[in-house]
Amino acid sequence: MTSEFDSYRLYYHSAPQYSWQSRLYLYNNGAYVGCVFFMKEGVSIPANTEASGKPRLNFPASKFEEIMNMLRHEKPLYITLVPTNGIGTISTSSEPIGEEED
Repeated sequence: MTSEFDSYRLYYHSAPQYSWQSRLYLYNNGAYVGCVFFMKEGVSIPANTEASGKPRLNFPASKFEEIMNMLRHEKPLYITLVPTNGIGTISTSSEPIGEEED
């Protein structure tokens, strides 16, 4: 399952009871298409899952800046989950080498 997204909402948590430090909810034209959880350092990364037909991807907190940089500077963007093997991605479309985006 793959969905394009064009906006996001970020939650950065200060809550010891949660195993994640931040969550990204992803939207396309205002409709929810999936989410990304960034797990606290030292916490095992759970398997990627499908919830109500939408991907929920899990990354270590150390990947937060890389993914946020991608959201700030790339488009179009896609979230993908392969339910049969649990592989999830945040990706771009094919882009020319050396392309500079605003």
